[in-house]
Amino acid sequence: MRIDSLSPMMARNLLAALPKSVPGLASRLDEQVAAAPHPQPVPGTVPATSVQMLVAIAANNPIAERRRKQARDVERGIDALDRLHKELVAGTPNVARLREIVQWSETVPTPAEPELAALMRDIDVRVRVELAKLDIQV
Repeated sequence: MRIDSLSPMMARNLLAALPKSVPGLASRLDEQVAAAPHPQPVPGTVPATSVQMLVAIAANNPIAERRRKQARDVERGIDALDRLHKELVAGTPNVARLREIVQWSETVPTPAEPELAALMRDIDVRVRVELAKLDIQV
């Protein structure tokens, strides 16, 4: 088994994650990593750290960004319902809260993913039920 294209730092991290139950495996891998040629950095460039690479990948992934936005929309609806519930238990709901919930219900887009769309429909039904209890039509 050879590890040729791993950076020394990545190889050390992988070696640290290996189970200790295989006797001698870590030392053999460590020897192979030490003997493997390491690519020389290009002059004038700075190697990217793993965090920088993850941020760059996330920034260039429109599907993941769209799912994050949809999840935030769903969370916003759940949070608004939770705050409304607490206000109803305490007495009278805040008019601003009611407007927030109505605005959320009217403007939130339906996600393309079936699971998120089903969750969004469930939340929207709950919002409409709560508003109907207060004689507010959406």
